[in-house]
Amino acid sequence: MFTKRYSSKSEPTHLNTSSLTSKVVSKGHTYRTRMHKTREKFNSIFNAITDPIIVFDAEFKVIKINKAAKEFFTGCPIGKKCFFTKHKFALACKNCPTWQTLKTGVTTTSEILNPKTGTTLLLKTYPIYNRLKNIKGVVLVGRESDDVPMKWNR
Repeated sequence: MFTKRYSSKSEPTHLNTSSLTSKVVSKGHTYRTRMHKTREKFNSIFNAITDPIIVFDAEFKVIKINKAAKEFFTGCPIGKKCFFTKHKFALACKNCPTWQTLKTGVTTTSEILNPKTGTTLLLKTYPIYNRLKNIKGVVLVGRESDDVPMKWNR
């Protein structure tokens, strides 16, 4: 019944390898194109938000920053520690909302004065968890709000 033997060095006769290779390449190309379009779409949505958004890792390094948050920094803060880049401190402050969220794992709210406009800036930090439920980072969202009573305005 099976009289013809194949060795590992012989070409397979039942597969058309050139068409198989082109399908793999075209699928990879389609995947990369889709991922690129998805990334562009995410970035356009992320930058369209007018509230400052900063994403930190567990070591306080800035991972991602939207267009509104860039005006609070001089230069590019990506990959740098926020407390050193923004405040020129060697360590994070104890009342830092990012530090509080990394320490406790819960959403933290704080308020500061916007250094450029002098208006109230409400800061909320949200933990980012990995698959094992360990905190791997923090998302900080700032919002200008005149509704928030501030201790400095009293």
